[in-house]
Amino acid sequence: MNACLHCGVPTANPKYCSRSHAAIHTNKAAPKRQPQGRCLSCQAPIHANRQYCALHKRLPSRSQYYELTVAEFKARNSHLHPSYYRGHLNTLTRLLKAERPRVCQACGYDKHVEYCHVKPLKAFSASTTIRQLSGPDNIYILCPNCHWEYDHGLLRVAPTGFQPVSRP
Repeated sequence: MNACLHCGVPTANPKYCSRSHAAIHTNKAAPKRQPQGRCLSCQAPIHANRQYCALHKRLPSRSQYYELTVAEFKARNSHLHPSYYRGHLNTLTRLLKAERPRVCQACGYDKHVEYCHVKPLKAFSASTTIRQLSGPDNIYILCPNCHWEYDHGLLRVAPTGFQPVSRP
């Protein structure tokens, strides 16, 4: 019988009594991710894609995010992957619309809705604030089908509400 290198329990295996003990022991000896940078405040070791350690992490409040311009928002997150920008904007849009009923404004469907930008994101200048970009004047709440129809010109907004576009 051999003793487990992690816990010392007798085992028939050559080194460890279980896979989890093998993983724990191996990961302590050779961790996969090594800190590659230093905290800007205290110089503690941190991972490369971070600027601050957990103690000095500086997260702005939601209201501070909403007042950022698109250029400031992109600059603040420039060290992250470009796809992060769109996903984070969608999260902020959901948070801004939390008090609105989650019902499709066109058909009344309430099982799953999406936030549809009236004016596309690329149409805004870099000096536009996040609040203007995702504010109530630029967002419709639509189900996936109505969202697709709106984006492809099959659904339009009239003074009386949403109406299908008649095709010749």
